[in-house]
Amino acid sequence: MRKVFLLVAGILVLYGCGGPKSMPVGSQRVVEKSMEKTPEWVTVPFFEDGETMYFSGGVRGVADYAVGLRQAKAEAMKNVAESIQTKARTEFVENTRGANLTPEDLGRFIQDGIAMVADNINISGLLPAEQYYEKVEEVTDTGVRYFYNCYVLFQLPVKDYKEARKRAIEDLAAKAREENNKKAEEAAMQLLEKLQ
Repeated sequence: MRKVFLLVAGILVLYGCGGPKSMPVGSQRVVEKSMEKTPEWVTVPFFEDGETMYFSGGVRGVADYAVGLRQAKAEAMKNVAESIQTKARTEFVENTRGANLTPEDLGRFIQDGIAMVADNINISGLLPAEQYYEKVEEVTDTGVRYFYNCYVLFQLPVKDYKEARKRAIEDLAAKAREENNKKAEEAAMQLLEKLQ
């Protein structure tokens, strides 16, 4: 009996020493991917080429793939709003320099314009471009757990953005007309000409 015990113990020791090493607690490894290579857009919330604007969103560490995908889409939509506002602000600030408005009126004009551009973007015009996910295995004290990292990419034609911007500037001019603010109306019309 003792020989059998020593034999079993020896085999277990040899197996433990020569077998695969276990990963430490907290270690992670990707066990499944939707694409062989992780796309570059995963780490970039907004970019554009000459004809299309792209918006990405992602979420990490989600237990359910479907929930992760919905959360990634929500994150992408937040990035759409923030990116459009940033782009519009840059264009409005650069192109209203020298406008015959007081600093307060100019600030309000720019803020109103940014809000109107964002409101005029037809969110339903956003097209899904790509999705990417990773299934990750993590070693825990009690074994392993699995979770997902999910990412989505939306695209918006630049022409749709420019149309929304044009409508917003026209709305600014109409608002200035209603308020009988000739300077703001002129600034809007000049901005419209510059951004055509």
